[in-house]
Amino acid sequence: MLPGGAVVLCVVAAANAQHVDPRPRGAVLFENRCARCHGVAGDGDGGLAPSLIGIVGRPTASRSDYAYSTALKAKGGIWSPETLDRYLADPQAFAPGTEMDVHSPDPAERAAIIEQLKGLR
Repeated sequence: MLPGGAVVLCVVAAANAQHVDPRPRGAVLFENRCARCHGVAGDGDGGLAPSLIGIVGRPTASRSDYAYSTALKAKGGIWSPETLDRYLADPQAFAPGTEMDVHSPDPAERAAIIEQLKGLR
C-alpha cells in the first residue's frame, strides 16, 4: 500500500502531464499550417488554394482546377522535395508575386511537412 502522499503526488503528476499528439510531426504541422487553405481531396475540393494530393513529382502550377498566379505559372519545373523546401522557406523569394505568403523558416519543420506531402496520394 502506498503512503497517502504518494497517491496525491501521482494524481498531481497526471494532471500536469502534457498531451502528446500521436500523429507524426509532419501531419500536425500540415494540419496547422497548410490544410487551412490547401485541400487534400481530389479535383474541385473547394479549398482556397490548390489541393496538395500528389504534389511531390507534379509539375508546378499544373492543376486544372486552380487559377495559379502568373509568378508561379512562369516558374515552371517540378515540385521535388528540394523545390518544395525552397518554396516553403520563402515563397516570395522562390516566385516573386506568388499568392502564398505563409513560410516556414525552420528546416526541420519544412522537412517534416515535405514528408507528409510525399504521402498524400
